[in-house]
Amino acid sequence: PAISPRATALADGPLAWWYEADTRARRAFIAASLGWMLDSFDVMLYSLVLASLLQDPALQLTTAVAGQLGALTLLAAAVGGVAFGVIADRIGRKRALMAAVLTYSVFTGLCYFAAEPWHLGALRFTAALGMGGEWSLGVALVMECWPEKHRPILAGVIGAAANVGFVLIAVLGAYFKVTTTSWRWVMVAGAAPAFLTFLIQIFVPESERWKAAVKHSTLSPLAEVFSPALIKRTLLAI
Repeated sequence: PAISPRATALADGPLAWWYEADTRARRAFIAASLGWMLDSFDVMLYSLVLASLLQDPALQLTTAVAGQLGALTLLAAAVGGVAFGVIADRIGRKRALMAAVLTYSVFTGLCYFAAEPWHLGALRFTAALGMGGEWSLGVALVMECWPEKHRPILAGVIGAAANVGFVLIAVLGAYFKVTTTSWRWVMVAGAAPAFLTFLIQIFVPESERWKAAVKHSTLSPLAEVFSPALIKRTLLAI
């Protein structure tokens, strides 16, 4: 059938990157963007409830420990990015992404039961492992499904989705008063992204590039990025 002028204009315009991909790639992109958005939402939940955490007489959290917990979250996210990357090479991008989303969702919700600072620290650390895993795996899955020439704009759009999560937290903070008791229910709300795993399972395809690499045994070990040929590029990227 003839291609309409409107379709041609869309395909050649600023949204060309969207129209040149197939349905499988678009679904992977939507899942990754939602993952980044909800991931950022969960990260910023801690900032939203922090004032109430410090006033909770049961938790007895000091400002020093509160700051350490924030740093611990970022450290765990870095570890999780590497760890889930290795896992994804073994079990696939899709299943590893589901595991990462489930990890940060469930353990954020479990913060409801924190009775001591170390409880909160352990739960936040584990949740952050999944956060870091989702950051890396969501992008990896999209990049392996999408036409290569559009990778730069894809990275930008997915990154922008994270800012949507920050905006949602700002809106929630503006209209919802967090108290020394209600902060626990706010953390329970952070478990909502767990439902994203069902959508990933149903709609998101596995990376064909990963399947081909496994089939032909061409997966590279993690240490290869630190080889003499790649070390400079790796350090620059970090």
